[in-house]
Order: sequence, then C-alpha cells, then structure tokens
Amino acid sequence: MQRHFNFIILMLGTIHTICGQNPNMEIGGFEYSIIPDLGDTSVEKYTLNLNLGKRFKKRGTFGVGVSYNYYVFMFNNASLDFDAHSYENIHTIRARFFFKYFINTTWSANVMFAPIVSSNFEGGLSHEDVIISSAVTLSKSWSNEKASSLFTFGIGYGIALGEPQLIPIVSFRKKVNETWSYSLGIPRTKLNYHFDQRHTLSTEASLNGLFSNISSSINFQELGSFTDTKLQYNSLDTSLNYAYRIQPNWTTVVKIGYSPWNQLKILDNENNEIYDFEPDSSLFISIGLKFNLNK
Repeated sequence: MQRHFNFIILMLGTIHTICGQNPNMEIGGFEYSIIPDLGDTSVEKYTLNLNLGKRFKKRGTFGVGVSYNYYVFMFNNASLDFDAHSYENIHTIRARFFFKYFINTTWSANVMFAPIVSSNFEGGLSHEDVIISSAVTLSKSWSNEKASSLFTFGIGYGIALGEPQLIPIVSFRKKVNETWSYSLGIPRTKLNYHFDQRHTLSTEASLNGLFSNISSSINFQELGSFTDTKLQYNSLDTSLNYAYRIQPNWTTVVKIGYSPWNQLKILDNENNEIYDFEPDSSLFISIGLKFNLNK
C-alpha cells in the first residue's frame, strides 16, 4: 500500500510540474483502477496522461500527448503449468500526435498517429515491443445558440478489439443543452448529466485493450519454451461515473463499473493462442484526478 501511495504522489507532482510550465496548454490526469476478481486473476492499473495542443489561426489544431499505463496482474491459480511471474508487471507508453484540419466552417479532417511501446521490459527493448496505432477520420459539426452536434467517421488501427487490427470509428456527439450531452459510437458511448458547474454524473460503455510483448523466455510444460509471447487483455467496460470539480482547474472522477465481457490470453510471437485464462465478468472501481489549464 505504501508503494502505491508513493507512486500516486510522484505522478501528481509530475503533472503539476510539467503542466505548470505550459500555461496555455491543456490537460494532465492520473487514474487508479482495480479489478478485484476476473476468476483466478485480479488487476490493478495506474494511468498518467499529459496532452498539449495549439491552434493555428483558422487552419487547424495540432496536438501532442503521452500516456503511461502500469498494469499489475495477480494470478491466483496454483495449477498453472508455467511461471506467470513475467506476465505480472506490464508497462505501456503511448505517444500521440494529432492534427485537425478545418476544411470549412463545418467540416474537418483528422489524423492521429500513436506509436506504443508495451512490454515487461525484462529482456530490453526490441521491435516486438512496438505497436503503431493510427486513425484517419472526417467530422461534420452543427451548432446554434443552445446546442451543438459533431458526427465523426473513419478508420483506425489499434488494439481495442484484441491483436492489432483495423477498427471502424463512428461517433455522434451532441450537447442538448447546459444539462444534457451524449456521445454514441464505437469504441465509446457516453451520456452526461450536468447538475451544475461542479457536479456531473455520467454513464459510459467502452471497449479497451492491452497487447503487450513479454520479452523473457517462458517454458510451458506441454509446449516447450517461447520467447516474445504476447499478453492480450480486452474488455467491454460499462460504468457509472461521478465528476466533482474541486476548483476551476482540478476535477476528481470516481467510476464504479461492470465488465460483462473480458478476454485474457497468452499468444506466441505469431499471435497463435498458447493459454486462455478464461476470465469471468467482473466489477471494477476507478478513481482519478484531472488538471485542466484551459478552465
């Protein structure tokens, strides 16, 4: 517990230091999640996000960001026929480069490029640890004095559905009024209710994924030894979220959720299945703190 507390303090200090040096930039955030029971497995996840952006007059917006995810898998099945130690601690670092080009007052083109390094880092860094995710979309917006809407469609390449693959991107976002807003789409859908400027309640459903290289050599009793195996973890997460703005720049977020579908597998370096943990559906809880310099 003390190790987790020290990690949280370090991350919050990093957010304040980095963002404080960029008074015109956007957002930093930290989140801690725990999934206590996936059958014989439990998961803890620590997330740190930093995003910076700049608008170039009327031509477009350029953004950069970086996120760090630290996963702790606790395997409680004593009957495993391999040593699961190398799969317990996973580090994922994602850099994001985003450009939004304004075609006219209502249409825009969006390009996102996001290299990912995901590994247990036991055998050093190699090309097996790197995944290139990306997305290309078009957006159409509508607005009036009270409401606004945004329709986005396109194609992406990433790990939300499992191993790296093409993913359709479709979303429709609408601000109905000062109280209600929603977003419908793939891979995320969300409904928001704003009580006032400080309190927001929302419900959300999203697809999430981890695809990480395990660089160390693992011996499976019936199959032999494998190097550069992959840990694949995917989930459909539904949650009820409460956000409280402590002050104009700081917001806390609490999520209580349920994952009706989970997938946790070990693959070889050609993405053939070696072992399926057969995880159960599970409850989860998440707490976070966000810092936005634009508010």
